[in-house]
Amino acid sequence: MKTGRYLILCMVLLPVFCIFATGCTNSQDPYTLAVTAYGNGDYAAAEPYFRAAIESGDTRNEVLLGHAYNLLQLEQYPDAVSEFLNAQPGIEKLEDLIAVKKVMLTAYLAEENYAGAARVSEELARTVTNEFEANDYLILTSQIRADLYEARQDISQLKEELKKLIELKPNATGEYVRLYNINAMDPDMKLRLQTADEFIMYTTGHAAYLNDYVPVITILLDAADIAERTGYEHDREYYYTKAEEFMDKAIERGVAEETLLKFKITIAERRGKMELAYKLLGVYLNHCPDDALALKEKEYLENRLGL
Repeated sequence: MKTGRYLILCMVLLPVFCIFATGCTNSQDPYTLAVTAYGNGDYAAAEPYFRAAIESGDTRNEVLLGHAYNLLQLEQYPDAVSEFLNAQPGIEKLEDLIAVKKVMLTAYLAEENYAGAARVSEELARTVTNEFEANDYLILTSQIRADLYEARQDISQLKEELKKLIELKPNATGEYVRLYNINAMDPDMKLRLQTADEFIMYTTGHAAYLNDYVPVITILLDAADIAERTGYEHDREYYYTKAEEFMDKAIERGVAEETLLKFKITIAERRGKMELAYKLLGVYLNHCPDDALALKEKEYLENRLGL
C-alpha cells in the first residue's frame, strides 16, 4: 500500500502549540530556544531543546505538542505519534483536538502504520462537525481497512469493507470490480453472477458518476461467458445486450471508438457472427494498424471464413 493512494484530508502542519507559546520571557529557557529554532525552520536544532525542556519536568501541553510537531518535521513519525498521544488528554478545544488528530493521521500514513491510521480516521469521522467531512473520513477508514484485509488475505472482512465503500462513495465502480474479482475465485459461479447483476443495477443508478465504462463491460462479458454453464436465471445473451447498452452510453461519454470495437468484435465472435466480427476488425485496424494481436485475429477470422 502507498500513502498516495489515500485522500489525505489535512497535509498542513498546524502549529497548535504556538497558540500557547506566549508568556515565556527567559531567552535561555529550553522551551523558548526550541520555539525560536522551530520558528526559524531549524528543526534539528530545536529537537535537543524540546527534549531538555521535557527532561527538566516541563510537561505542559504546549511543550509536548511543540515536540510532536518538531518530530513530525524531522520525519520521526512513530515518536511524533507517541508525543501527540501524550498531549491529547490536555487539549481542551475541539478544533485543536481535530487538528492534532488530522496530523496524527498524516503521520500514521507516512510511517505506513495503517492500523493506526484507520483507527484515527474513524475517530475523526466521529469528531468532526461537518457531515460531508465525516463521510470522507468514513470512506478513508474503509479504504485503509480494505487494503489491510487484502494484504492479510482476510477475504470475509475485505468483502465487508468493500460493501461499506459501495454504500458510502458516490462512485464505487472500483470497489464493485474488486468485489466481483474476489467472488470470481469462489467455486460458486452463481455468486459471481449475482454480483454482476448487482453491478448492473448499481451502475445504472449511478450513471451520472460513471465515466469509465471499460470495467463494467469487461465484467458483463465475463458473466456472459459463465452464465450458460450455471443454469442461471439470465443467459449469456442477457449480458451481451446489457454490455451493448453500456457501450451506447460510453459513446455518449466520449469513450474511444477503438476501445469499444474490441468489445463488439468479441461479442460478435461469441455469437458466431464471424462475418460481422471480421468487418468490425477491419474498422478497428483502420484505427490501430500495428496492433499485433488484432492482426493475428484477422488471420484467424480469414481462415474461418475461407478468405
